[in-house]
Amino acid sequence: MKFLLKIFIYILIFFISLFVFLPKEKIYNLAEKKLILQNIIISNEVRKEKTFSLDLNDIEIYYNEINTAIIKEAKINTYLFLSSIEITDIRVSNSFRNILPNKIRNLELKHSILDFKKINIFSKGDFGEFEAEFLIFENKIIGELKPSYVMRTKYKNLLKQFKLREGRYYYEYKF
Repeated sequence: MKFLLKIFIYILIFFISLFVFLPKEKIYNLAEKKLILQNIIISNEVRKEKTFSLDLNDIEIYYNEINTAIIKEAKINTYLFLSSIEITDIRVSNSFRNILPNKIRNLELKHSILDFKKINIFSKGDFGEFEAEFLIFENKIIGELKPSYVMRTKYKNLLKQFKLREGRYYYEYKF
C-alpha cells in the first residue's frame, strides 16, 4: 500500500512540475509563428510569465499589415485538464469602426482534455453576447449571437452574416 501511495505522489509531483516549469513563453512564440502564416501579427505586447499562466498587456493585432485591434489584457492559463485564454478590453481600430462594433469587453476560450474535440468560446461586448464552439477536427465554428440594440440598429449588414431562426441569430463558418 505504501508503494502505491509513493507512486501516486511521484506522478502528482511530476504533473505539477510539468505545468509549473512548462515553457509558456516558448509555446506562445510558437503560436505567434503559426499566426504569421495567416497574416496575423501580434506586436508590442508586454509579457509576464507566472506559475500557471502567461499574462500579456497592451497587445496590438495586425492583419495584412493593417492595425485591426488593440487588446488591453490577455491571460493564458494552463492546468492539468483545462487550458483557457481570457482576453479583456478589445478595441477595434478606427478604420473598422463603421463595419464592426467598437468594444469587446471580454473573450474567453476554454479547452478541456476531457472534451478535446472542441474549444468553447464566450464573448460579451457592444454587439451583445456570443457563445460558440470551435470544432477542432472539422475546422468549423458554430455559435449563437444575442445581439444588443446597437448591433441590431447600427450593424445590420454584419448581422446579415448570421442565420435568423426562431428569433435567434446563428453563425456557422468552416475554414
